[in-house]
Amino acid sequence: MNSYPTSDPVRSITESEIDSFVSDGVVHLPGILNIDWIDFLGAALEEILNDSTALADLTSLGKNLSENEGFEVLSDEDVSGGRFLSGVDHWKEDEAFAAFAKFSPLPFIASKLMNSENVFLYEDSILVKEPGTSERTAFHQDLGYFHLEGENICTVWAPLDDVDSETGAVVYLRSSHQEKKVFKPNWFVTNESLPGTQGNEVPEINIEDKDLIRFDTKPGDLIVHHAATIHGAGANHSISRRRRAVSVRYCGDGVVYKIRSGAPLKSHHKNVHTGDPVIDHPDCPLVF
Repeated sequence: MNSYPTSDPVRSITESEIDSFVSDGVVHLPGILNIDWIDFLGAALEEILNDSTALADLTSLGKNLSENEGFEVLSDEDVSGGRFLSGVDHWKEDEAFAAFAKFSPLPFIASKLMNSENVFLYEDSILVKEPGTSERTAFHQDLGYFHLEGENICTVWAPLDDVDSETGAVVYLRSSHQEKKVFKPNWFVTNESLPGTQGNEVPEINIEDKDLIRFDTKPGDLIVHHAATIHGAGANHSISRRRRAVSVRYCGDGVVYKIRSGAPLKSHHKNVHTGDPVIDHPDCPLVF
């Protein structure tokens, strides 16, 4: 039998933190994850980073979109040299990522915040900004990428490094989930929507907006946001500090499939229809 770090959080979630998640659509949970999970996951992440084929290079994508499509890439001109790397569904191939998504405290934490008896794993993702990464992360909403509909859908963001405004901390638009709108997914490095998508355009966000929230985080912290909360991130202005993070996306009670035109499909989506309830499935397993 495999031995993993404890599935218990380091501390309890407070009622105030639950209230923040419900009202603001995002909550910072400092020091809630046993640091052993970061060490466990970090070793697996480094193996993936050393495989040149395992992650998408969003820096190269931005250059291609700029040169071939004429899209404006969101980048800071005073920063250069780093890469913005991304990947998805590593839990399906990597034992450590599967353990983190299924057996860490994350499913329990998602259950508590969503007030959901059941929690299903939708996907995980890696997001890395190397030192000197100029690309900003465009403001977006996770829900537009998901073939899901319902209130109980969230993203748990786990930093593997100290993260602050210098390295590109994520910024959230407080209470934007309460608009009950689904926004078109974009390319992450540009505001341009993915082709074939339908719905609302992400509104223009003023970076000075008083409703924007940013948290400085360290390994062992988690940030959990509602899938409908609008968020983005800055460039990594550091010359030596990486910004490595792993996100895990969960859904719960009352959530159904909603096939969204133009959003990337997963293999099992060909066998489901809009309105079908989410049930335990090898590609979307019950984890709590």
